[in-house]
Amino acid sequence: MAEDALGAAQWVVGKALAPIADGVLEAWAATRNFGLNIEALSTELLLVKATLEQAARKDTCGTAMEELLQRLRDSAHNAEDLLDELDYFRIHDALHDTHDAADVHGNGGLQDLALSARHTAKALGKQLASLPAYCFGANAGDHRQGDARQHARCCTWQGSRGDSSSSPNANQADQDQEVSGCMPKLGKLFPCSSSPHPHVSADEDRGNAQETSMPEFNRTEFSQRMKGIVEKLQPVRKDVNKILQGCGPRIVLDIAQHRRTTTPQSAEPKLYGKDRVMNSIIHDITMGQYCDKGLTVLPVVGPGGMGKTTLIQHIYNNQQVQNRFPVRIWICVSFSFNLDKVLEQIKRDTLPVEGENGCSTTQELIEHRLKYKRFLLVLDDIWQFTDVDDWKILLLILSKSQEKGSMILVTTRFQEIAKTVGATGHSIQLNGLEPEEFRKLFLVYVFDDGQCPGNKLHLLDKIMEKLKGSPLAAKTVGRLLRTDPSMGHWRRVLNSEEWETDNNGIMSALKLSYDFLPFNLQRCFFYSALFPEDYRFRRHELISLWVGLDILTPCGQNSTFEGGLRILNDLVIRGFFREEETDGDPRYVMHDLLHDLALKVASHDCLSLCLPNVGSVKIQPTTRHLSISTENLDEYDAVSAEKLKSELEKLKTILKVEHLQTLMLFGEIDEGFVKIFGHFLGEANALRVLLLPNMLCPVESMLQNFSRLVHLRYLCLGTSKRQMHLPLNISKFYHLRILDLKWWNGSHDLPDDMSNLAKLCHFYVPTVGGLHSDICNVGKLKLLEELKVFQVNKKSEGFEPKQLGHLTKLRELGIYNLEKIHTEEEAAQAKLIEKNYLRRLTLEWDSERPSVEPGVEAAVLESLQPHGDLQVLHIRGNGGPSCPTWLGDEFAVEALQSLHLCGVSWEVFPSLGKAWDLHEVRLEDIARPKDFIIEECFCRLIKLELIGLGNFENWVFPAEQASSLVGDLLPPDAHMFPLLQVLIIRECSKLLGFPFSNHISSPDCFPKLQELEICDCPEFFLSVIPMSWIESLRHVLILRVKLLEKLECSKYSDGVINLLIEGTGDLHRIDQVLVFDKETSLVKLTLERCPPLELKHLLMLTSLRTLIVENSVGLVGPLGGGQSDVEWQLPVEHIKIEHLKGNSGEELTELLPHLPKLSKLEIRDCKKIKKLVVGVDVQQTTSEASEMGGGEITAAAEREDDGVLQFPAHLRDSLQELFFSVCPELVLVDPPTLVPGGGWLQALRSLQRLTIRWSPKFLSTFSFSRHLFPSSLHFLELWDVEGLRTLEPLSNLSSLTTLELWNCGEDLKCQGLWSLLTTGGQLKELDVRGSPRFFADWDPNPRRALEDAEGGEEQQIQLVSSTLHDLWTDDIAGLLAAPVWRFLSSSLTKLALRGDWCEGMERFSKEQEDALQLLSSLQELEFLSFKDLQQLPAGLRNLTSLRKLSFYCCPAVSSLPNDGLPESLQELYSRGSCSKELKQYCRGLEGTIPKINIRH
Repeated sequence: MAEDALGAAQWVVGKALAPIADGVLEAWAATRNFGLNIEALSTELLLVKATLEQAARKDTCGTAMEELLQRLRDSAHNAEDLLDELDYFRIHDALHDTHDAADVHGNGGLQDLALSARHTAKALGKQLASLPAYCFGANAGDHRQGDARQHARCCTWQGSRGDSSSSPNANQADQDQEVSGCMPKLGKLFPCSSSPHPHVSADEDRGNAQETSMPEFNRTEFSQRMKGIVEKLQPVRKDVNKILQGCGPRIVLDIAQHRRTTTPQSAEPKLYGKDRVMNSIIHDITMGQYCDKGLTVLPVVGPGGMGKTTLIQHIYNNQQVQNRFPVRIWICVSFSFNLDKVLEQIKRDTLPVEGENGCSTTQELIEHRLKYKRFLLVLDDIWQFTDVDDWKILLLILSKSQEKGSMILVTTRFQEIAKTVGATGHSIQLNGLEPEEFRKLFLVYVFDDGQCPGNKLHLLDKIMEKLKGSPLAAKTVGRLLRTDPSMGHWRRVLNSEEWETDNNGIMSALKLSYDFLPFNLQRCFFYSALFPEDYRFRRHELISLWVGLDILTPCGQNSTFEGGLRILNDLVIRGFFREEETDGDPRYVMHDLLHDLALKVASHDCLSLCLPNVGSVKIQPTTRHLSISTENLDEYDAVSAEKLKSELEKLKTILKVEHLQTLMLFGEIDEGFVKIFGHFLGEANALRVLLLPNMLCPVESMLQNFSRLVHLRYLCLGTSKRQMHLPLNISKFYHLRILDLKWWNGSHDLPDDMSNLAKLCHFYVPTVGGLHSDICNVGKLKLLEELKVFQVNKKSEGFEPKQLGHLTKLRELGIYNLEKIHTEEEAAQAKLIEKNYLRRLTLEWDSERPSVEPGVEAAVLESLQPHGDLQVLHIRGNGGPSCPTWLGDEFAVEALQSLHLCGVSWEVFPSLGKAWDLHEVRLEDIARPKDFIIEECFCRLIKLELIGLGNFENWVFPAEQASSLVGDLLPPDAHMFPLLQVLIIRECSKLLGFPFSNHISSPDCFPKLQELEICDCPEFFLSVIPMSWIESLRHVLILRVKLLEKLECSKYSDGVINLLIEGTGDLHRIDQVLVFDKETSLVKLTLERCPPLELKHLLMLTSLRTLIVENSVGLVGPLGGGQSDVEWQLPVEHIKIEHLKGNSGEELTELLPHLPKLSKLEIRDCKKIKKLVVGVDVQQTTSEASEMGGGEITAAAEREDDGVLQFPAHLRDSLQELFFSVCPELVLVDPPTLVPGGGWLQALRSLQRLTIRWSPKFLSTFSFSRHLFPSSLHFLELWDVEGLRTLEPLSNLSSLTTLELWNCGEDLKCQGLWSLLTTGGQLKELDVRGSPRFFADWDPNPRRALEDAEGGEEQQIQLVSSTLHDLWTDDIAGLLAAPVWRFLSSSLTKLALRGDWCEGMERFSKEQEDALQLLSSLQELEFLSFKDLQQLPAGLRNLTSLRKLSFYCCPAVSSLPNDGLPESLQELYSRGSCSKELKQYCRGLEGTIPKINIRH
C-alpha cells in the first residue's frame, strides 16, 4: 500500500507545481517579499518531488511510511490550492487590467501605499479577530473581550477563504458583516473591501438564490499561508529522507507497459460450463414443470463474477424462450428494489392493448396489458428490499395474468434475497466453473488460439487455482497475462501478495490487474468509484471527470477528448469497462465486482453515499471526493430529515468538507435535499469537480459559496425547470475546463463575458443550436474543442468570422448564417484550412434569406476550405452554381468519411472519386441533379441516403464499367456497394428503380445490407427483396411505391423473419414482390389488401408459424392445383383472419385439415361465416348431422353462400386458443354422434382460452341441458352472447381461472357458480356486467339443500371457502346479501362495484355496509359509475387489509366516510366526473396516505 501512497503523493506534488511551471505566476508576483515566498514554496515542492522520486527507487513499505507520505500529500494539496488561487487572481487582473492583486500599481505613489496598507489591514484584522478569548478576559461578559472585538472591527476588511493551516474563527462571518463601518478615513482614500470585489460587476438578480461576492485577494495572508505550508513540508520531507537512507534499492516492475495492442477473442457468445444449467432452465420454463403453473419465481443466486447475468442473458435470447413468451422484459434492479421504477419500466417495455385507456394507474395498466399474455420478467442483481411488501405487491399485480407459465427470473448474490423472492423454495445456485470448463474459458482469454505452450502449463494451472472458477476473474487476469507473454511476468502475477487478501480469490485477482495498470489508468479507473453501481457511462462523462481532476490535462497540440478516448479504449481492452452498442452514443458499463474493486482501492480518497444509508458508512479523514445518490431516498418527512441531519453532523466531524475536491450528486436535488445538505456542504470551497445534473432548485441555494469556487475545472448543471436561470457567475470560474449543460432545460441566458473562460476545452449543450451561439468574443476561448453553432454577425460585435481564426483546437464546428459574409477576405479570416484537428464541419446558409447572390456565396464557400483531415462535412443551402473546387476537380478533403449536402443549388456536383474513406453520403432536397454517379470509391460506402431529389432519374456508372452494364448485365462478382449497410431513398418522384433492377434479388448486389427504406417514390418499381438471400439484412420498409402501399420486413439475430405486405389495386400476385422459394425462414406473414395466397407458394414457406390476413378478398386460392392427390401439411400454429370479403368459411374448412400444429385461431369481422361445426372431417357427410338440427349442413357445404366452417377432428388435440369477434350470424351446430366423447365445443379437449365477442347467435341452438365447453378451459370470455340463463352449463370447467360475462342477458343468474369456486374449482377472477340480478337469491351454502333433502333436519356441515380473488359486478344488492358475502369474505382481495343499474341509489343500506365490513381479506376496492350515490358506505375503516381505494365517475359523492379510512390504506384514486368537493377532500389527506392521485 505504500506504493499506492507514493504514487498518489507524486501526482499531487506534480499538480501543485503546474501553475508555476512556465514562470508566469512567479513573474506576476512583483514585489520582493511576495516573490520570495512563491520561490521558497516552489523550491520546497521541488525538493519534495525529488524526495519522492528517490523513494520510488527504494524498497519502501510499512504504515509509518504511508502516514508520512499522506502528510506530504496533504501539504501538497494545500500548496496546490494556494497556487491555484494565486493563478486565479493573476488571470482576473489580466482580464480586467486591474492591479488589486499585483504588488506595484501602474500609477505608483499613493495607490501603491494604499494597496499595501489594505492587504496589511486585512491580515492584522484577521489575526486580532482570531485571538483566543482568554487573552482579553475569562468569559464572554468581560469588557476587555468586547474592547478586543471593537479593535478587531477597526482593523479588519471582509475576510477571504482560509486554509487548513490556519484556524478560522467561528465568528468570522459576523465580523465580516460588521466591518463595513470601520476605518472611515482610509475608506475615503481608496476603495473599501466591505463591498463586493471591485473587479466583479454587480449582476442583476434573475430569480436565483442570493448572490455571494467573489473571493478577494489578500497578499499578506497568502504570504503567511505559503510560509506555513513550507514549514509543514520541510520536517516531513527531512524525515522521509532519513528513512530512505536506510532503504535498499527496489526493482521497478514495469510489466503493465508490455501489453499487446490487440483485443482478446470474446468468449461471451459461448457459454462455458453452464450448458446443463441453461438447458435445464429453458426446458422447465418452456415445456417442463413451470408450464402449467401460475406465475413462478426462479432465483439464480451466487457470488459476484460467477456468470449469473451471462447465464440469464443466454436464456433470455434463446429462440425457444422467445417463442414461448410473447412478452419479455429485462430490468436491471442494481442494489435496492424500487417498486415504482420496476412498474414504470414494465409499462415502458410492454405494448399498448385494446381498452387500456380506462386504466387509471400504472398497476391497472400493467394488469390489463399482461392479462392475456404469457411473459418472462428478468430482475437482474437485487441486493436488498427496503420494503418486502413491495415484492408482494409486484407479485399480486403480475399474478393477474390469466396465462399459465409466466416466469420471473431473479439474479442475486444473497441467499436471503433468493428466499424472499422464491415462493417455491427452489433456486439455482451458481458457483465457480468446473475445472475443465474453466480451463477452456481461461485459455480463450489468454491465447488467440486457446492453446497454452507446454512450458507454461504449470504456471497456468497454479494461476487458475487462485481464480476459484470465476468467469470474471478469468477474463480480467487472462487479459493481464496477454499483456506480456514472458515467463517472468507470469511468475510475478502468480506470486503477487494480492492473491492472499481475499478468501475466494476473485477480488484479489481483480486487484492484481489494477496494480499492473499504468498509474494514469489506475487514476482513471480509481475515480469511477464515485458513480453509482450499474451506471451506464457516456464517454464525455468519464473524460470530463478525468480532465476535472487534472488526470488528463491540455498539453501541447493534443486534444483532451481524443486523449481521453485512448485511455477509455485501453480500459475497455483490459476488461475494466465494457462498451455497449447504442444508436450513435456509446455507453460503457462496469461489472459490479469491478465497481466493488474501485470502491476498495479508492476508499481512502473517495466516498460514495447512497442515501439514506449514512450512519453505517465507514469514513476516512483523508476523503477528498464525495458522491451522493438520492435515487433510493423517499419523501422527506420531519423525522427522517432530522435523523439524516444528525448523521451528517457526525459525518462532518471526520470528513473535512473544506478539503473536498469533488462533489457529484445523482438523483433529484430538491428543496428538501437543500435543507438537509445546504449547511453540510457550506464549507466546500476547494471543489474541482461539481456535478449537479438534476436540480429542482438553484445551485446557489445549496452551495451558498458557489461564486467562490475558484478551483472549479468541471461543472455540470442540469434541470428540468424551464424557468430556472443559469448562475451569472459561471463566467468567473477562470480555471474551468469543462462546462457540461447537456441536461440543462432551463433558461438559456449565458453571461455576456463567457469569453473570460480562457481555459475552457469543452462546452456541452443540450441541443445543436443552444448556448454555443450566444458566446460573444468566442475567439478568446483558444482551447475550445467544439463549437456546434457559430452564427455569423449575430450581433454587431463579437460574432465576426475572425473570431474563429484563433480556435485552433476545434474538433467540431458549425457556421450558420453564412449569407451575412459578403467577401472572400472575411470568410478567409475563419482560417478553417489551418484547423488541423477539425473533424466535423457544418456550413449553412439560411434557407429563408430574402435573396441569393450565387457568385458571392460560391466565393465564400471556396474560401471556407477546411483542413484535409476533415472527416464529416455538412453543407446546407449554398446558392452557388457549382461545388467548390476543393470538393470538385481539386478534391482536397481526402480523409472525408461523411458528406451531407442539403438544399444546395449546384449544377456541378462533387467529384468523389478520391474520397476512398467515404462511409456515408446523404443528398437531401436538391432539385437539379438527374444522375447519381456510382463512384468506384463507393466500395467503402456504409450508408447512402437520397431524399427529396425531385429530378433524379438515372444511376450512372464509371466509364470503365459501363460496358459491363449493357443490357443491365453485371459480372458475377460485381459489387457496386460491397460494404453498404443502410440504403434510404425517399421522395424521389421520378426514380424508376435500382441501378440494376434485375439483380436486386442476387445476394451479390448488397452483400452487407442491413437496412433498406424506400418511401414516397410513386414510379419506383420494386424488384423482389429476398430477406433470406441477403444474410445481413435486418429491416426493410417500403412505403407508397408501385404495387405496394407498405412492405415491412424484420429479421432477427437467429434468422427468424416477420413480413407484412399491404398491397394496392395493381398487385395481382404476391410473387410479384416476394420470392417464395427462398423465404424458408419466414415465420410470420401478414397480408393486408392482398390477393389470396396460392397453394404452391404457401407450401414453400416451410418455417411459417403465423399467418394473418386482413381486409382482403380471401385467405388462400384454390387448394387443388395438382396437390389434391398429394398429402401435404403446413407448420402453421396461429391463423388470424379479419374482414375478409370472400367465402372465408369454405377456405378455412379446406385449409384446416392440413394444419396439424394449429394452436391458435382468430376470426374477426367475418360476417359470411354463419355456422360452426366441430369435430367433422371435411370429407365426412352423414345423415346424423341432419338429424341434430343441422340437416342442411351437407347441402350448405355445397352452397358457397351458406358460410359453413368445419373444424377437423385433429383440432381437438392441437387447438389451445379460439377467438371469435363480430360474427353476427355465427351459430354453433352440433353433430354429437360423430365426435367420440361428447359434442359441441367439448370436442376441443386441449382448448385453454375461448373468447366470443359480439356474436349473439353463437349459442342459439344449444339446449343448455348439458355441458357446452371443454373442461380444459382456463379462460372464458363471452360478450353479448345470447341464451345463457345460468352457469350450470359451465359447471364442468374445473380448470377455469378467469370468467368474463358481459351483456349476456339481464336475467343471467349465477346458479352453477358454486362448483367453480369451491373444492375442485380454480376460478380466481370473475367479471360479470350487464346482469343486474346475477347473485339474486343465491345461497352458496350447501347446508340448505341438505336440510331439504333430509326433511328439514339440521346437518353439521362445515362451510367450504371460495377460491375467488377478484370480482367485478354491477349486482350490488345480490352480492351484499348475507349468504353471498359470507361465502366470499375470506378469499376476496379485489372488489369492483359498478353502479350502472343503481339509478336513484343515494346510499348503501345498513345491511350492505355491514356486509362490506366483513370482507376481511379485501385489499382493493373500487366504486364505478354511481351517478346518484351521495355517500360512500360507512365502516370502510374496518377493512384492515385494504391498501387501495378508488372511485370513478361518482359525481354526487362529496366526501369520504365520516368515520375515516383504514390505517392500512396506501393508495387513494379519484377519476372521471367526481365532484370538486370530493377531490378537494382527498387532497386534504395528502401526507396521511402515501399515494393520492386525483384526475379529471
